[in-house]
Amino acid sequence: MSKTNHFKFEIAEPNLENYALPPDDSLGELSDFELGLRRFCYECDRRVVVEIGTLQFSVFFDPDICMLLTDSFPEQIGECDRGQSIRIDFAENYDITIILTPVGDTVICQLSKFGYAERLTEYELDRQQVIGELRRFLLEVMELSVNLGYVSLEDKSRFIMPAFSDPAKVASLVG
Repeated sequence: MSKTNHFKFEIAEPNLENYALPPDDSLGELSDFELGLRRFCYECDRRVVVEIGTLQFSVFFDPDICMLLTDSFPEQIGECDRGQSIRIDFAENYDITIILTPVGDTVICQLSKFGYAERLTEYELDRQQVIGELRRFLLEVMELSVNLGYVSLEDKSRFIMPAFSDPAKVASLVG
């Protein structure tokens, strides 16, 4: 297991090649927030560079980050902050699973890459840096969705709240 402080999710250039169909809610099952978030990820698709230790790979707002957000990402950040293990799956483009397990002041990060043979890489990371980076990324994506008019400020505030243990912190970040 390698020890590193290199854990980063970085929004990169727009992705101009989208082969998927736009989000649709013909049955009216999604809230305005859910549909707005899906439209944002589709219409404002960006590449996201994920760097963990020496490993680097790219995912995209649509579908990878959209799936992550709609799969309780803020709640997962809060769980990790409270010492619970979380799992982040990027199944669409890379078949990579990231398992983050807090242990004291560190996080054991297991990266599984599926293909012909499963590959497993482990890193020991700084717990506060990992949680801080996940929160920073969540805030950056949500701020972009608000600034571009896809999501309301109130919805953003409600959505990100589970990622933070202090509600006053959320209020200061949103206001």
